[in-house]
Amino acid sequence: MDDLTRQLKEADQKIRILFEITRFVSSPLSLQDVLDAIVDLLIKEFKLDACSIRLLDGDGTLRIKSHRGLSQAFIERATRKPTIDSYSGECFLTGRILIINDADQVDKPISTNRIVYENIRSFALAPIRVEGQTIGVLVTSSRKKNYFHKRFNDVIYIIANQIGVAIRISQLYEEISNLNRELEMKVEQRTSELKQKAQKLMEAEKFAALGKMSQRVADELRNSLTVIGGFARRLSERVADTDPSKEYVDIIVEEVKALEGKVSKLIKIDSYETG
Repeated sequence: MDDLTRQLKEADQKIRILFEITRFVSSPLSLQDVLDAIVDLLIKEFKLDACSIRLLDGDGTLRIKSHRGLSQAFIERATRKPTIDSYSGECFLTGRILIINDADQVDKPISTNRIVYENIRSFALAPIRVEGQTIGVLVTSSRKKNYFHKRFNDVIYIIANQIGVAIRISQLYEEISNLNRELEMKVEQRTSELKQKAQKLMEAEKFAALGKMSQRVADELRNSLTVIGGFARRLSERVADTDPSKEYVDIIVEEVKALEGKVSKLIKIDSYETG
């Protein structure tokens, strides 16, 4: 009966943890906030003394991205490339869960717990994987010996996978955000180009309208000048050379002729630009 009760409690705890992690993952929180929330949850649920999430950086270094219960000296010492000489490296490279229940029996040449005294007696490591690729390690620790039982394997394995899901969702969200930003920039650029073209088109249409208007005015002026010029020439022919008004009539004839020339040039220019 006690064994059944224990199994029910463990199952209830597992469901509760997975529900909370799923809630974190589906929330609008940043990746760092999600990782911190998961670490806080594990510390609380399993009564851990320390917990950390280590992820592989672009330079091939395993670096602690979120933690509770670790000193700065420990974090600095723990930052290294994954090798089989350390437990985090072995977990990362082999993709296997490792449980060490007695720190005094640590047999790895590189052990941060030994280099930096943290009084950690038990620790469990699980690989964090995304789409079949290991990208980090989840480390849970206690100051008590024999703290992690074998049943803990299933729980920490599922939690590590959920962390991988959170990271992948964050990556996809970032990719979508980048695509949206690029799309917005292209839309803005295209909109600006269309505005410029629309402005040029409006200016062209305005000049075309002005050209047609000036051509109509020029045609009307030419007609009027033709009439004025015709009468002025007739008048010039009838006025005697000795008549004092002869000089003024000739000036009118010449000025009308000059105006007719200017109007003709204006009509030719308008016809060329609008044609």
